[in-house]
Amino acid sequence: MNMTGIIFSEMYNDELNAFTHDRNMAAIPFGGRYRLIDFTLSNMVNSGITNVGVLAKQHYHSLMDHLANAQEWDLNRKNGGLMLLPPFATESFNQMHRGKLDDLRNALNYLKGAATPYVLLASAHALCNLDYRLALESHVASGCDITVVATQADGASQELCSLVLDCDPAGKVRSCAINHPAPSGSFAGMGTYLIDRELLIQVVRSYTAQGAYDLERDFIQSQFNQGRLSINVYQFDDVVLRVRNVTEYFQSNLALTQDQVRRSLFRAGAPIYTRVHDEVPTYYGMDCSVSGCIIADGCIIEGNAEHCVLSRGVRIGKGASIRDCIIMQGSVVGEGSVLENVIVDKWATISAGTELKGLASAPVIIRKGVTV
Repeated sequence: MNMTGIIFSEMYNDELNAFTHDRNMAAIPFGGRYRLIDFTLSNMVNSGITNVGVLAKQHYHSLMDHLANAQEWDLNRKNGGLMLLPPFATESFNQMHRGKLDDLRNALNYLKGAATPYVLLASAHALCNLDYRLALESHVASGCDITVVATQADGASQELCSLVLDCDPAGKVRSCAINHPAPSGSFAGMGTYLIDRELLIQVVRSYTAQGAYDLERDFIQSQFNQGRLSINVYQFDDVVLRVRNVTEYFQSNLALTQDQVRRSLFRAGAPIYTRVHDEVPTYYGMDCSVSGCIIADGCIIEGNAEHCVLSRGVRIGKGASIRDCIIMQGSVVGEGSVLENVIVDKWATISAGTELKGLASAPVIIRKGVTV
């Protein structure tokens, strides 16, 4: 394959701090059985990429545990395969890793050793089922310096996008904005880029030497505005679930209860791989009621669940009622409890008779291992 894959496992902000105080962003559980990184990594493997580096800044023990030897993705190879790229230990560690260029600086040796002409840079927060080979074909045909994988915006979301591009009717990029809502008709970047490997090495070396660290602001926007960078846009028209903050994480999880979303993300010809844990089937009590839920194996459900996502080993007690909730691995909802718009992290306990109600735009969050 002509591409080497690089996955950014961090967000470079604190929008997901509720889940990342002791885990890497890419290792956040999703959809009852997956981690965020599974989607980007599976897309790379399904696109024929066999050399993948994962850039990790901190709290990457859970990420290492999940990826293990990468056999689930067929990347446990003698040549190539998966490599975790943690930061170098230096005296200036606390000042480093402010952005993607900082992390790429620590991957320079990996990039120089890659035997492919192109590098695919991808973030773990945009969940989709995407064939990167089509993006590469578009990049090569365009002759541009960099290709941005993006979706066309409808203007409904006011969330800030790391990169927003405006194109003329012929598809030529006219303007470039960062950290801005995407107006209707514009293109919202997915944090995924294709670039020549030698050019990327040159950019990382020269920009980080000048103290620049933000890929989108310091390189893409700056060079484009000076007329020194040509940008190609590869438009992706299928479902993309973005996880840039708690609200998006909550809504993206619950979106999996929709048939259209599941059909788009999980395809027979391009599966999403993950680390497999063998569990007994879920037990449904005689008096339970379940509708519109995503439920993993190993659960015990004796209460009522509506429009929820339950990870493996979750217990819902008798008389408990949960609606629009995300309950992660090993957590317990006690008898008679009422939960609505709540995210319960792993190994937490909701005591019997507890009532917790949040909003769809501001769900209640119970942290990992906490008893309420």
